[in-house]
Parts: sequence; C-alpha cells; structure tokens
Amino acid sequence: MIFNVTDYGAKPDGKTLNSKAVQNAIDACSANGGGTVFFPEGEYVLSTVFLKSNVRIEIPKNTKILGSLDFYDYNPDEKVDYPLYQDQSHSFFECSMFVGLDCDNIQIVGEGSIDMRSVWDEDNVRGIVHRGPKTIALKNCNNVVISGLKIDNSTDLAVYFAGCENVEVYGLKLRVYIDGISPDNSKHVKIYDCDVEAGDDGIVFKSSYTLNHLDICKDIHVWNCRLKSRCSAIKFGTETNGGFEDILIENIDIRDTRITGIAIESVDGAIADGITIRDVRMQNVGAPLFVHVGRRMRGPEGRKVGAIKNVTLENITAVGPYVPYEIIAWNYISYVEGDTLQKPWEMGVFEATVDRGRTEKDPWQITSNICGLKESHLENITLKNVHLELDGAVQEFNPVVPEDPKVYPEVNTYGRFLPAKGIFFRHIDGLTLDNVTIKTYREDVREDFIFDNVSGLNIK
Repeated sequence: MIFNVTDYGAKPDGKTLNSKAVQNAIDACSANGGGTVFFPEGEYVLSTVFLKSNVRIEIPKNTKILGSLDFYDYNPDEKVDYPLYQDQSHSFFECSMFVGLDCDNIQIVGEGSIDMRSVWDEDNVRGIVHRGPKTIALKNCNNVVISGLKIDNSTDLAVYFAGCENVEVYGLKLRVYIDGISPDNSKHVKIYDCDVEAGDDGIVFKSSYTLNHLDICKDIHVWNCRLKSRCSAIKFGTETNGGFEDILIENIDIRDTRITGIAIESVDGAIADGITIRDVRMQNVGAPLFVHVGRRMRGPEGRKVGAIKNVTLENITAVGPYVPYEIIAWNYISYVEGDTLQKPWEMGVFEATVDRGRTEKDPWQITSNICGLKESHLENITLKNVHLELDGAVQEFNPVVPEDPKVYPEVNTYGRFLPAKGIFFRHIDGLTLDNVTIKTYREDVREDFIFDNVSGLNIK
C-alpha cells in the first residue's frame, strides 16, 4: 500500500514543519501491515521521525527533504542507563532526522535529496562540539536498504547504523561535515556505488560499546565508491572495542584527502582479523597507509590490548600532484570560519599537531606507518602491487622513533617525519612486500622502508 504524506497533512511548501504529519503516515503504514510512505514532488521541512518495521520511505526525484532550521525541533538525546565508553556521537540515536530502533524490513530510498541545511547545536546542549542532528541513525535493525539519495550538510554522522544486520547501502551521494557512512558492530553489510565528501571520515567502521555489550563488524563488502575526506577516507576506528572480521573493500577512488587514505586501527582492545583492501587509487592524499595497534583502552577495566592480523593491501596506488583543493568544512569552527580551502602542507589542528604557516617549499607529508606494539605484534600483513609517489623533500629527520604512541590514534602518532620516506614498519610477525615501490617528487634523503623488529620478512 502507498501512504502519501500529504494525505496526512504534510505540506510540500518548504516552510511547514511536517514531522507530525509524516510520523502519522509512518504509523498508519505500520498499523496496516507495512507499505510505502511516499513524498510527492516538493520540499518538505522535517525534524525527527521514527521508522517502523515493514515501512519503506520513498523520496522520489524532484523531492527534497529539508532539515528544520531550529535545532530544538529535533528530539533530544535519549537517556541511557549504562556506561558510555564511546564518543557521544556513537552513544545516542534519537537526535536525528530518521531514527530506526529495533526495526525489521525498513527502507529509505529514492532519487530525491535530504538537505540538513547545516543545523548545528549552537548552544552545545549535547556537549559534542556543536554537532547537530544525524541524518539517519539505526540501532538493532534487520534487513535495511538505503539507496539513491543525495544527502547534504549533515552536522553529525550522516548514515550511522549500529547492531544492524543485512544492510544494503548504495547509490548515495553525500556532502557532509562529519562522517559519511558508519557501520558499527554490524554484519552482512553491502556498501557500493556511493560518492562521499566528508569533513570527517568518509566510510568508517566502528566497534563500540554503544549496544551495552561487546560485538563486532563482520562480513562487510564495500565496492565502487568515490571518497574525499578532511580526515581519513577509509577508516577502522577510533571506536575499537570488539573487532572486525571478514571485510572486503575494493575498487575505490580516493582524492583530495587531508590525513589518511586507509587507516586500520585497534586502540580499545579490538581484534581485527581478515581485512582485504584492493584496487584503490589515491590522488592528493596526505598519508596513504596507517595500520596501528594502540593502548588507549577506552572501555571496561580489565580488557587486553587488541590485535591486527591477516591484512592484505593489494593494487594500491597513490600519486600527486599535491596541491590545494576545495572541500567542505570539517567541524563547527571550520564552518563558522568559512574554511573550505585545504592546503596539503597545512594540516590544521588535530591531536596537538599544529602546522599553520607551512609553505609549498616545506616538506609536509606524514610518513605512512604500519606498526604493532611490543606486547601485540601485527601478524601476517601483505602488501602486493603497492606503488606510492609521494611529496618528499625531507633532508633532516630524527632516526629515533619513540616506542609509545600518542593516546589518540592518528598517522602522526610516532611523529611527522619518520626515518622512512615510504613506510615505517615496526613490531610485525609475518610481513610480505610483493612489488612495492616508493618514489618522491622531490629529493628525499630517507630510505624507502624501515623495518624495526619485523620477523618473517619476505620481499619479492
């Protein structure tokens, strides 16, 4: 059955707040056994609505959903009666436009668009550095489809789903200030044919305690996506309590990305086992690769340091030119300042790294590093057909790399300029480099690779 939102009082005038009318349409659809809640052509202002099982939301071409310009129209964060170990963005769901809690067989589809209209929490009542509502937030949902939509100007996570199974996300075009697509402890997930420009991370996998128990991301396939990020394009973390298993990411284009192209992290006890990333093309990316075990250990007491093993990075290229580029702002302050020009040599402020004032003549590119810890070596890491053409230009560096990483995991955790111009490897049992090459556009005095406490090294 079709449930037309205008039949329930919604007005496509771009002015009227339609949340109550749309909720009535969703409730009626659910009460009648399910069907499609349909938005005819026009512009609909919306704040928070709650999805129901067996309900399909259709936003067709020439239909636009506009986020309410009043942050207080959205639901406040729900009350939580268990410990929160993760960032607040991953702890709450109800301050969002489309909320799905414990739903089965839900869809949000169409060729229309959702414009959150840059609605920030100006008063910071959420205490999350002014982040506003999410666009889509799902928790413990099964059989989910999100497809075809254009999503703009979200000031918190755009598409976030935790504890969900059998999820298919495809054909999305996102231009959002915070993370783009974020699976958290979700299984049997497909993400494909998406184009993401994010002020924070592009496609980012989490494994947090938001479900009030330990869980993992498992059986996830990502392919045919284009990513552009003010932070990391593909990332595992930083919420890394449970783990990641059986992940395949392939045929990805990454461009104009400030920090890292591919980041695989375990800093809160997560076990990452079985990650393959292949056929990735990067251009104008800060640091291509970052694989890292750390000991932040944000979670219940008594957890052990995590581990990363059985990782394959295959058919990966990174090239320049390394030049300034236009990109969406990356937080509230960046938005207020109109900060949309990113210069590669100006990393900005992140985790106590300040690089304002660099010039085109300065070396700037943070060294890729693939490192375990003394107590948790990386295991069985393979790089095959990896070719990195980097900025270079480093003439002086400190050959001594600190043993302990910074608490927050970022590619500069051991310092900006490491003794290798290509990749710094440390604490690894089983490392294969098969046809891996490093070139620099400017002369650089460092070695291509440095191997520190690496056993089972096989170079082909």
